[in-house]
Amino acid sequence: MKKNWLMRLIGMSTEEAVQSRAVRDVAGSLLLNITGRILQIGLAILLARILSLEEFGLFTLVMSWVMVLVVPSMLGTRQFVQREIAVAKAKGQWPQVKALLRWSTVTVLLVSFMISAFAVCWLIFRIPVHHSDNLTFIVGFALLPLLALLRLWQAQLRGWGAILAGQIPENIVQRLSFGALLLAGAALLASVKMGALTALLMQGLAISFALAVTAFFKFRYLRIPSGGSPEFEVWKWIRLSSRFTLLGGLVTLNSQVGVLIVGVMMGKAATGLFSVAVKGADLLTVAFLAATTALAPRMAAFYSENRHGKLQLMLVRAYRVVALLTFPVFLLFVFAGSFFLKVFGSSFEAALSALIILSFGKFFSVLSGPNGMMLNMAGQERVTPMAVAVSVVLTVAASVVLIPLMGINGAALASTLGIVTWNVLLVIFCYKRLGIWTPVLGISLVRKKRSVS
Repeated sequence: MKKNWLMRLIGMSTEEAVQSRAVRDVAGSLLLNITGRILQIGLAILLARILSLEEFGLFTLVMSWVMVLVVPSMLGTRQFVQREIAVAKAKGQWPQVKALLRWSTVTVLLVSFMISAFAVCWLIFRIPVHHSDNLTFIVGFALLPLLALLRLWQAQLRGWGAILAGQIPENIVQRLSFGALLLAGAALLASVKMGALTALLMQGLAISFALAVTAFFKFRYLRIPSGGSPEFEVWKWIRLSSRFTLLGGLVTLNSQVGVLIVGVMMGKAATGLFSVAVKGADLLTVAFLAATTALAPRMAAFYSENRHGKLQLMLVRAYRVVALLTFPVFLLFVFAGSFFLKVFGSSFEAALSALIILSFGKFFSVLSGPNGMMLNMAGQERVTPMAVAVSVVLTVAASVVLIPLMGINGAALASTLGIVTWNVLLVIFCYKRLGIWTPVLGISLVRKKRSVS
């Protein structure tokens, strides 16, 4: 069958593409992620229009802290369980799957409740409870168990192979519910300016509804064959998942550190501006995250089965398409980013330079491929935190120096330096330790080098 230019680029025929389950999963995941990201941007626009700039900044700051704290709340189970369930299913180890499902759910509930309670108590003793900002943070921290359980159950579904069902609740259901609640609240409270506290309460209701939908999906898709009694290797699992805790914490901190430092050094209004630039630049990773989410179980399965050639081919094909889909968005933000920012309000145009700087960093990350996920799925999760830790330290140090000089543009430049450093190190680690080349460019040179050696 004749190949068009796209099929030649990724190295497969049109018939192969249609028949490939991996391609179908990536396509479905991409559609979900695009829809989810559109909803996320729509929610940000809605919040920016409904809330004042300071209240929008406060909401963003609270949610940034929630995203950081949800990582230790999950104790590294998100990626660990997804990997182990995928491997156990490939080997037909059904009792192992049952044990992983039960252990991870109980563990996440206990740990998330403890961290949430500790954070709330610390706030109550630190600041008077009647302080409006304090109440907003307390409500945000109370969301930790709900959000942690939602993300765990989705990871369980993805590990089992229900890739789309493992993304719909958070990407679609939660965001649609939150948007509907915001619109209803704005209509009912038309004469009163809504605050960050009310928005967070609505966020909690939306997460609860998404959790209920995830429970239904688990009942629908997780049909595990009977036979054998579950064997709980608790201490082994805790030891292995703890590596993902460090990694997940560093990755999340790396993504949120700019917002947190801007919040501390420049206040709520600047936080609102910078967060919009971050959300815009994050659009560049929609296709990347969709492909990575869909292909992660196959990365684990192919590597565990020593099918390295097929794994390398899958990565090259998938992420070349990802780069092609991302490039127009990159050009749009670099040359016409002001049109995007105007949608949030005229005051947000001040974030244009930050948006452009962050876009360069995000596009570089896309071109670097799924280096971190590949290492994690291959059992090299000890290596990844080293690169991310270097990136976090560099980002924090650069932020402290550049923010007083350049404001939110300094925060954007610091974040971009961290992203580039992180990806360069992980690409090197992935190639040296696994023999897998993750960037979308340069695979032919790597193959020539291998053939010569």
